[in-house]
Amino acid sequence: MNKHTGLCLVLVCLLMISPVAALPLSTQLSFTSEDPQLGQDLAIGQLVQPEPLSSEAYTAQALTTPYSLDWVEKYVSLDVRFSFVRTFDKELSLLLPQARFFLGKAIKGQDTISVPFRYGEELRYGTFVWVEISQGVYTLISITLNP
Repeated sequence: MNKHTGLCLVLVCLLMISPVAALPLSTQLSFTSEDPQLGQDLAIGQLVQPEPLSSEAYTAQALTTPYSLDWVEKYVSLDVRFSFVRTFDKELSLLLPQARFFLGKAIKGQDTISVPFRYGEELRYGTFVWVEISQGVYTLISITLNP
C-alpha cells in the first residue's frame, strides 16, 4: 500500500467518525449501548420512547387528546378535579392536543410519578405529575407549564 492509499483510508475513516464525534458525549455513548437511548435535554433530562402501560405512554396519550370534559374525567384525579379545572382550564384548552412533543424519563417519587415533556413549535416544557391507580392507569394531580 502506498502513502496516498493509506492517507485516503485515514481520511475516509475520519469523515465517517466526525459526525458522531460532534454529538454530545451522552448521545455518543447511547449509540454503544445494547438498549439505545435518545439524547439528553437540558430542561427535561433523558429523552425516552414510551413503553406500553408506562407513565410516559399515558402522558403521550393525554398530550394528544383534545381537552374536554371527557379528558378531565379520564385523566384528572377526582380529589383535585374542581380546583384543577379552575386553575388550568385556559392553559389546557390552548395546550391540547399536541402534535409535536418529546418525553423525558419519568421521575418516581414516593407516591407520585413526574413525567417531563417538551411541546409545541417553540419546544416549551412542562411536567405532568401522576399517581398510579392500577397497572398502566394513572390519575393526574398536578401540572407545571414553563415558558
